[in-house]
Amino acid sequence: MSIIQIDAPIQESTNQQRLSHFLTLGIAVVLFLIGLNARNTTLLATTFYSDSQAGIQLNYPRNWIIETAESTQAFVFRVRDTSRLGYKTTIQIAIEPVGSDTTERNVLDSISMDRSTELAAYNILSIDEEYLLPDDIPAFAMQYAYVETETNPFLESLPIVVQGLDILTISRGQALIVTFRADARTFDDDLSTFNRFLGSLDF
Repeated sequence: MSIIQIDAPIQESTNQQRLSHFLTLGIAVVLFLIGLNARNTTLLATTFYSDSQAGIQLNYPRNWIIETAESTQAFVFRVRDTSRLGYKTTIQIAIEPVGSDTTERNVLDSISMDRSTELAAYNILSIDEEYLLPDDIPAFAMQYAYVETETNPFLESLPIVVQGLDILTISRGQALIVTFRADARTFDDDLSTFNRFLGSLDF
């Protein structure tokens, strides 16, 4: 009786299967990294904006919608993430003339008084008097919250708690107020977008 040796072909087949599995896994990882890089590139893409009259230059998220201020509005620049459901994450810049004796705290107090009558359940969360903008420019930072409700009766929805952050600095007789607002549930996650915006701001 003869004995047939089959161990070698089986071992070779097993090695081929392992190699195939490793190659498949490697390709999947590469495709995932390519997709992740493309996603990050899209999320980090920006559009350049310049307003010589206001004296500002900046980069804002490319997929956000820019709003043009009317003469009755207090801001000189505003963009919103209109792709968001519910409250649209917002970044805006306002510039106000101030007297030589006016301090950052005076301006923040005035802003808060106005908001307390305009925004529901407006509440100051914190004030940082030692905040530093990029290039170590001293500023004040104020965090606050309020409740946003839908004014259109055909679009009724639950009230949304909005969290905001004002960065304020005074230079050459003008107060620059950079404001960031987002749904309180996503505020911390969205803050990185605002920080990149601040890093690009030149005034």
